[in-house]
Amino acid sequence: MGTSLAAGLLESGAISPENTMIANRSLGKAESFAKRYPGVTVFESNLKVAEGSDAVFVTVRTDQLLGVLKEISSAGKGVHVVVVNGAVPLSVLEAVCKCPVSKLIPSVTMERGRGVSLVSHGPSVSVSRSRSLERSLGLASKVIMVPEDRMDVATDLTSCGPALIAEMMHQFAEAGVRHGIDRKDAWEMVLETMQGAALALASGESVASLKERVATKGGITEQGLLVLEAELPTVFDMVMDRTLAKHAEVRERLMKDIDP
Repeated sequence: MGTSLAAGLLESGAISPENTMIANRSLGKAESFAKRYPGVTVFESNLKVAEGSDAVFVTVRTDQLLGVLKEISSAGKGVHVVVVNGAVPLSVLEAVCKCPVSKLIPSVTMERGRGVSLVSHGPSVSVSRSRSLERSLGLASKVIMVPEDRMDVATDLTSCGPALIAEMMHQFAEAGVRHGIDRKDAWEMVLETMQGAALALASGESVASLKERVATKGGITEQGLLVLEAELPTVFDMVMDRTLAKHAEVRERLMKDIDP
């Protein structure tokens, strides 16, 4: 996710390579990224990056989060820490790293200049810092402010969304394959149709209107919709139940390890 976030900000012009510093456990990965964007500076120390930054994005695995926050805590309140992880409450994050903290849940599609960035600010984040972050993210994505207690559900819809939508598209295409369509052709049909439908909906057309224009009463499309309308609510409730349970499990495990 860190690569997609950094690439999205750089590609959109939200930040310049010359003003960008990165660190990674794998020095080779950091150096490889810097080669894509000449001017980006690579450091071996997370603290060095934090000390030299107005804002630092922490994009590490959940099991590494607390260690990194403690490592950069000596940078003090001069840096705005943006944590790409929704598991730990903002008040606790600020206590651990002793800095103003915002939560950010981006999408891998940000690298393409699309998708949603979910943002929630901690109590120590100033108005100027919050606006600066939102303005930068807005050049590469649609920024949506989310109350912290709704972040998990919103994450499932946005950050998890590309994978879930891709799987739905894949299964739709595979159904065509099982009924005689060439796999490459089936995928192109589904992909182009999905893009067209998304553009229609993005233009302001409602789901009900689009369905009405395609599905005539007693027609073929109506039969398919009857199946989806009967089955999909249960399927998506099951998806949410599983993902939200995992969010809770991760949060509970992390909170046991916290000693601000």
